[in-house]
Amino acid sequence: MVQIAYKWIIGAVKVISAVSIALMTLFTAYEVVVRELFGKPTIWTNEITSYLLIWFGLLGIIYAYDKGTHVSVDIIYRRMNVRNQTLFDIVTATLMLAFALCFCMYGYKYWWLAYSRGWRHFGMLDVPMSYTRISLPVVGLLLVFQFAIVLYDRIKALRST
Repeated sequence: MVQIAYKWIIGAVKVISAVSIALMTLFTAYEVVVRELFGKPTIWTNEITSYLLIWFGLLGIIYAYDKGTHVSVDIIYRRMNVRNQTLFDIVTATLMLAFALCFCMYGYKYWWLAYSRGWRHFGMLDVPMSYTRISLPVVGLLLVFQFAIVLYDRIKALRST
């Protein structure tokens, strides 16, 4: 059941990221065409693209970790036996889970500050900061879920060896 939810979340992150990239590309291309051909730059494309980049960049962390594409130094790790690799994975997942919990907690505090004080982005659109700051606790929660699953799987693998 948890694995099904996890696969669904990763699929949703993949779709949201793909749509964000497509929209950023279209908005940027639109801005270039309007500015160069008509000499009338838009006031909204840069801001919207920046907001999409914040969400896409943070969601990309989740997708990249799931696919194993984060940068890692594994010179020593590859030379370990399977049991030691699993132990190392448990330590790493525990540290990552602690980081994700902090990220979630402080992200929530940062979002709450922006929301409760009515902070707004400086720009033509006057968008509330809470719209972009909410990405921090959301991604933090997804990371907690992701690292908890990894930790559980690694502990289960250790017990089977």
